[in-house]
Amino acid sequence: MTRPSLLLSVAALGLLAVGCSSGRGAGVPPEFRPACGRPGAHVEARHVPETISHAKCDLTGVLITYKSYNGAYVPRRGIKGTIGSSTGFTLTVHSNGDVTVNATGEPGNA
Repeated sequence: MTRPSLLLSVAALGLLAVGCSSGRGAGVPPEFRPACGRPGAHVEARHVPETISHAKCDLTGVLITYKSYNGAYVPRRGIKGTIGSSTGFTLTVHSNGDVTVNATGEPGNA
């Protein structure tokens, strides 16, 4: 590889790295990124409460769980509100489409 083509390759890699860090998914927790825009995917949240921006990551149709708690699917667009379980797990879809995952109390049936 000649020196000019090597420099172009390094410059192209640098541009790719910049583009990946500032695009969709930036600011989204790593465990959620592979599920963005992929209905049927499963995510186990690592921390709660956690709010995922719909503008950065569409979680519609994704199953979200948390440790020893139950989980829930993010409902289709247009359905807003909170889904809860007897284990204390809650998934809230806000009016702007953002999704908040939370779990309170001891896991297990209340």
